[in-house]
Formats: sequence, C-alpha cells, structure tokens
Amino acid sequence: MSDYLNIENLSKRYGTGPMIISSMNHRFRQGTATGLIGANGSGKTTFLRLLSVTAFPTEGTITWHGKPIYDSPHAFLKYIGIVTDATDLPVYLSANELMEWTLRARKKWDENESPRRMEDLFERLHFDERRENLIGTYSSGMLQKTMLACSLITQPEIILLDEPFRALDETSKKASLEILNEYKNNGGTILVSSHLRRSLAKLCDDYITFPVNG
Repeated sequence: MSDYLNIENLSKRYGTGPMIISSMNHRFRQGTATGLIGANGSGKTTFLRLLSVTAFPTEGTITWHGKPIYDSPHAFLKYIGIVTDATDLPVYLSANELMEWTLRARKKWDENESPRRMEDLFERLHFDERRENLIGTYSSGMLQKTMLACSLITQPEIILLDEPFRALDETSKKASLEILNEYKNNGGTILVSSHLRRSLAKLCDDYITFPVNG
C-alpha cells in the first residue's frame, strides 16, 4: 500500500540548532518491521516523537492513508501503540490497572475478552504476581514489559518502539521478540529504534540509518 505511512521531505531542528533530521523520505509497508539505527543523539527518538505527534516537523510531512497525521492527530493516534524512551508511568496504578485503563480509554474494553487477553500477555511476557503491586515499586525490566504490554493490548495498526529491549533479561527479550513477530505477521507495522542493529536482526525487514546531526 503506497499510501499507508509515508515520510515526505521531513526535516526537524529545535530552535536555531542544527538539523537533527534532514530531507527524509520513506514509505513504510503494512505488516513489516523497520529498524531505526544510529548512535545516541542521531535523531531516532526525535523521529519517533514526530510520528507520535509529540513534536512537529520543521519542514515536510508524515501522511497515513494519504492524510497528514497533524491534521487529525487523535484520529491517527487511536491506532498507534507506543513504547517511549522514558519510564514515567503512573506510579499509583498496578500493571493490571494500567492495562485496563488503556483499553477503556481507547473504548476497547470487553468484560469477557479483555481480562483473558491481558492474562495471556502477562504470562507470555513473564510477569509474576508483582503485576498486582504499584508501578512505583517495579524494576526497570518490569517497567519496560509494562509499557510493551500496554502498547500491544489495544491491537493497534502501528507500534512505535524506542529501545524496547532495554533492561530486559534474555528470557523476556526472547518472549518480546516472539510476540512482536506474531503481531507483524498478522499485519501490524513496527518502527523500532536501537543503537545496535544486531539486536533487531530477528525482527526487522528493513532499516533506516540515522547519522549524527542528520
């Protein structure tokens, strides 16, 4: 689908600083995973912020099904799952509560189906009984798995992942890759950043390399 998700002449700078992203063009295909590769500071996180409409381009545009995402951000974002580079989750909720809140906020809560799907994700991502504890007590790995679970639970069309395997042990990383590959094979589109290409080898079909300062 040539008009699925397109990046057209995209450039971004903050203030009067140098261009972080310069004249970028790319077409993302449905049902694929694209790795965003580059050193820290090369623009990967900025690019994901542009796609999640938490930053705006200096020049160019991003279109989804032929429409600029900035014209109706809410219409676009309700189909998006996001794992950010931050872990500022609500500390007075549990992972269970945050998952339910995420589904209800997207109007996708089903009294029969949703609890079953939540339990399945928890088990596959190797959560233990601590998922009933407050998020403020979680380890870095638990926080990372909580964000990944919340990004997947609404069955979005596109998932934006910023260093999603950071702080995960090998068992959890393997489980995450398995789930993400299933998501992709079922038609989901993944954009995932990493400073190490080899960490994405078992997931990605394509790569975009971000040189420092564009």
